[in-house]
Amino acid sequence: MQKDKIYNNKIVKAGSFEFNDEVTDVFPDMLQRSIPGYKTTLKAIEYLARKFSQENSLCYDLGCSLGASSLSLMKGIDKKGCKIIAIDQSKAMTNKFKENIKTKKLSTPIEIINENITNTKIENASIVVMNYTLQFIPKNERQGIIDKIYNGLLEGGLFFISEKTKSDNQEFNEITDKLHHNFKIENSYSEMEIENKKTSLENILIRDDIQTHKERLDKSGFLEHEILLKYFNFSSFIAIK
Repeated sequence: MQKDKIYNNKIVKAGSFEFNDEVTDVFPDMLQRSIPGYKTTLKAIEYLARKFSQENSLCYDLGCSLGASSLSLMKGIDKKGCKIIAIDQSKAMTNKFKENIKTKKLSTPIEIINENITNTKIENASIVVMNYTLQFIPKNERQGIIDKIYNGLLEGGLFFISEKTKSDNQEFNEITDKLHHNFKIENSYSEMEIENKKTSLENILIRDDIQTHKERLDKSGFLEHEILLKYFNFSSFIAIK
């Protein structure tokens, strides 16, 4: 695994972050060192795939990057006739994902598509996963995507979404942000690297509070939803149609 040194001794412009070749090369290391509970999130997806996948249905990974969530779905799916549809608008990510699975024996087929998920049609879906993706989409487009997911799910289908969240309580925000900062320091990121990456993500990664996420799910039609996992300022929600 290539170590993430992108923001070490580098002058960074605000809002310059891109899912390009440079990020793609170090992405697995970046995720593990930046997102608390990341491995547990992937194990949760595997378990949920076993529980909620339905025969002859589609399972979507929206914003698949290098396919960690897709592979967790594959490990969990034990129903006949399922197929995983993995979508990402970064060509660097989808190309690397395709390369990585060329020699793998897949128990469930994975179709990798390079497109913006706002253009993706969701249909016949038993599971839809969005892992740390909605936060990069313009706010005025987020409700429409959740509505599309709800409408494309089969009855009893599952939507799993993970996001970097915030609180409407400033004190709680400061506590969770500091804990996250310490997590990255403990994972050998320097103060400079942390500050540089924060600058690069300005107006690129825009967080919602938990209440906003819940209201979106309500509005789209999900009657059952809950926070499944929460680590500092990262939250995973499950919603059942």
